[in-house]
Amino acid sequence: MIKAVENHPLRDPLEQALWDWHRGQAKGSLLLHAYGLEGIPLAEEPQVVSPEVFFTQELPEVEALALELCRGRVLDIGAGTGRHSLLLQEEGFAVAALDRSPVALQIMAERGVRCRIAADLFHWAGPGEPFDTLLLLMNGVGLAGSLSGLEHFLRLARHWIQPTGQLLLDSTDLSDAGNPADLEDLPAERESENWESPSGKLTEPAHLEAGGSEDWQEGSEAKAKVVNFVAEYNGQRGDPFPWLFVDPETLLQCAHANGWQGQIVYQEPEGAFLARLTPF
Repeated sequence: MIKAVENHPLRDPLEQALWDWHRGQAKGSLLLHAYGLEGIPLAEEPQVVSPEVFFTQELPEVEALALELCRGRVLDIGAGTGRHSLLLQEEGFAVAALDRSPVALQIMAERGVRCRIAADLFHWAGPGEPFDTLLLLMNGVGLAGSLSGLEHFLRLARHWIQPTGQLLLDSTDLSDAGNPADLEDLPAERESENWESPSGKLTEPAHLEAGGSEDWQEGSEAKAKVVNFVAEYNGQRGDPFPWLFVDPETLLQCAHANGWQGQIVYQEPEGAFLARLTPF
């Protein structure tokens, strides 16, 4: 796989950008074009992303807090280049890094991530032994792609976790983003110093208990937003991929409707938040 990557351009611009940065051969920044579901651009200019953000060990507060809350055996879902897995390994955690990208898995192997799982989020048979912590970071809810995808994931994840375990995941509330241009500053990843918001940590965590009801989805579609991102690197554009953003209330209602109770343990005025869910 290494020879194939080195000698031939990858079809996916994001994978190519990560591979080039990992090899010290970066060819500029990654561009993220944001579109609505109707194909209408949501920002006048694409978001400029340095591949470095996928490798740096400097974390925004929402992710640093998530790592502090980890316990027991950890499953890092959508692990990418393994930045969270490596930090947890250094702290002595038994962590498994799950990703479907062979390029990401190769990068993780070369960076020293010891336990790697090659699997698609929705087509994984599950672990032999349940985990104590499931970790889904970097606007991790987005991997679900839609509210129905989030429901599907939450039902699957109940089988991957101990009865006393926890699911830590983050998103960004776009429900008050009246101007589509607001998305210019809201990437799928938030690791660069330029993206990290000034400390908006609440003096007390915002505890929002999910009420849960069969008709929880009424109104949720308006609050949840799916953005179609198109990555561009070195003149090459990839296929659109959907990324889900939810507000805290919608996330907790969805969780409660699918067997989880939860709370928001961190929230920034700009919308980023961290949720902790436990099965019931």
